[in-house]
Amino acid sequence: MRRGVWLALAQVGLAGVVGGVLALLGTGVVVAMVFGGSSMGYLAALVLFVLLVALLMAVSRVAPEASLLTRTRGGRLFWGVAVGGAGFGLWLLAWQISDEAGLGFSKFPLLSVVPFTLVAGVLLRRWYLALGFLAVSVTLALVTLHALAAALPSDVDQRLAAAQLTRESIVVTSVPGYHALPQLKSWQLEPDGADPYPLSPYVTLYSLVDTPGPDCAFDESDSRFPAVLTCTAERPGLAYIDGAAVTNAYIHRVAGTQLLLTAPKYVDRAVLRDAILTVRATDPPGTFTTTIPGYTVESANPSGTSFIPDDRTLLPGSGTIQVHTRPAPTSDDCPSTCERETPTLRYERDAYTHQYVQRASTLEIIVQGGLAVPRDTLRTATQTAHPATDDDLRLVLPPAPPSRTQSHSPLESIRSLARTLFGP
Repeated sequence: MRRGVWLALAQVGLAGVVGGVLALLGTGVVVAMVFGGSSMGYLAALVLFVLLVALLMAVSRVAPEASLLTRTRGGRLFWGVAVGGAGFGLWLLAWQISDEAGLGFSKFPLLSVVPFTLVAGVLLRRWYLALGFLAVSVTLALVTLHALAAALPSDVDQRLAAAQLTRESIVVTSVPGYHALPQLKSWQLEPDGADPYPLSPYVTLYSLVDTPGPDCAFDESDSRFPAVLTCTAERPGLAYIDGAAVTNAYIHRVAGTQLLLTAPKYVDRAVLRDAILTVRATDPPGTFTTTIPGYTVESANPSGTSFIPDDRTLLPGSGTIQVHTRPAPTSDDCPSTCERETPTLRYERDAYTHQYVQRASTLEIIVQGGLAVPRDTLRTATQTAHPATDDDLRLVLPPAPPSRTQSHSPLESIRSLARTLFGP
């Protein structure tokens, strides 16, 4: 019995040597032929594989009783194909995966015998030998996968690469009563309980070509008109639209022109009526304007005049906070619109937002808020800003898209398995 065990192990060892040597020589020949422009490379690969199977069949005669497959000619052929095919496939995968994992399998050619040896060992008839080779195979696979998982970029690194951002560029902070918004590629905070669909505070004046017909007859498919709940003709040429949603409007027909003034529902009807009746021409030609208490013209052109509320806290996003970074300038001058509170901290304000700028080594951290955000809140948020953790980055960065070329490849499946078993 002991002699049978040694013969079985000798057969396994010889199978490993034959497979390892032919794998190295054959791959070198085929690669040289393919890159040399020869069309015979693939034929050479087939010939070499047939030679490998033939040599393995010869090796199987060392101990025909060692495997249930090697007792007959057909079984030996199957055994040769199995050891040669599976061993070569494992050899290729081990070569690529170990190099990617930093193990450097390709630097040790003698290790090429291992995959063929393991496959031949698993096919032995004696169960304890087969089980031993299987255990070694699984152990080596797990060690390789563990090393691969450690060498692979983490999901956070992949997200950063896909977003073309660096870890250092994302700084976060926390503010009581605020929560972070996901997948915006920067740290943005919104007040808890904020309306996800706030009313537009803008008032808009349009100048349309008038068409004959009743004052409340207009093209409701025109998106400039609000959806109508009711329309009331107050007098010839003047009609009020009570919107079905959040916008009301007045229509005033003057000398072939249909003036349309739309406003959020909280604007008083009398204010809207006075405004439409005092519309006047302005520059550029074809443009109209009017006076609306609490509003200022933001833009004016023939396609329409937009009015913005003087109270900037009514603007969308006026309660949000955004955190950005940028390279610190060589000079640290404070513009005329800013106030320096400390040598590294300054406050800036414009018509729509205000912000604190904190110099931190090679970066400037900007914590910006709408005018509804108290200045003290911005200051505290700036002073408590810190580098993003992995969990923070997973929140603000969208998942990396799968690779189109590798998403279904065996290597990508193995990478995914390594991350699943040993990843963070």
